Amino acid sequence: MLTTSDPPPGFGFAPLQPGMPVFADAVRLFLATWPSEGGVVGITDFFTRYAALPDYHGLVALREGALVGFGFGARSLPGQWWHDRVATQVGVEHPALQDAWTLVDLAVASEVRSRGIGSALMEALLAAQPCPRALLSTEVSNAGARRLYERHGWSYLHPGFAFNPGEQSYVVMRRELASAG
Repeated sequence: MLTTSDPPPGFGFAPLQPGMPVFADAVRLFLATWPSEGGVVGITDFFTRYAALPDYHGLVALREGALVGFGFGARSLPGQWWHDRVATQVGVEHPALQDAWTLVDLAVASEVRSRGIGSALMEALLAAQPCPRALLSTEVSNAGARRLYERHGWSYLHPGFAFNPGEQSYVVMRRELASAG
């Protein structure tokens, strides 16, 4: 299992927080990666809501001062939309949902993929959070992301369900962490 959390040569990491200049760049990268009906305003609100949750950690990857990737997550707790949707599928008391941190989003600009940026961002975020386990979801059809996560020790908690009726299905993955931040 790969576990380096240092940025690849030529890249650097910086915090992702609302109000920072790179925050708007992260929103734009999100929309370029996953077009959304919510547009800039909706995704800015989505990012801002997560930044206010317990144990939020967000990072951006920069190359020559330009944002080329980002990732963020927060503690997974009952009453949160994602947590509650997963709990209906696996059970409220499932051990994977107890004292867990959720990697909410991880994106890397297409022109710099396959250079270790996503892996390093993910590992840096996991190293910074305080929980003994982590969770995430990704589209069932996103074979590239699933391979990345599998290479980093993530296993399947649920094989796939639609968070909202009529939308695509997402797998839910889990990872036990050797140590929490």
